[in-house]
Amino acid sequence: MPVTDSRLGPGTLTIGSTDYGMQASNVRLVPSNDSTDGTPTLGEPNPAPILTTSWELAGTAIQDWETDGPTGFVEYCRANNNTVVAFEWVPNSGKTVKYTGQCQIQAVEIGGDVNTQITTDFTFPVVGDITRDTYTPQGVRATTTTK
Repeated sequence: MPVTDSRLGPGTLTIGSTDYGMQASNVRLVPSNDSTDGTPTLGEPNPAPILTTSWELAGTAIQDWETDGPTGFVEYCRANNNTVVAFEWVPNSGKTVKYTGQCQIQAVEIGGDVNTQITTDFTFPVVGDITRDTYTPQGVRATTTTK
């Protein structure tokens, strides 16, 4: 089987109703797996561990604290700290995959080194599970085949 070399970009990262894809230099969905031993019973003396997986939407974005209004990424995170919002991440808009879910916004770092482009890392816990779905670019009509 040939190797698929998946690469990010160009894509989108919509948080709430705003696309921050032009600021995101790194985006990841990061799993965290927690397992506990199962309870042995007479019928199953060696049960498999009980696994719980949670997710985080994480990445790095260019800071924009000078942006007027609430649409800048840094200000959006500050103003919406602890708020649960929808997200949609399209890793590569030339492909057909998107991930969606709900995440809890957390305030991000503001500021950094002098006279350089400043970035900030973000980590937003995903509430519930993520969904992997088919992405259809805007302006392209989805087609169905009937037999």
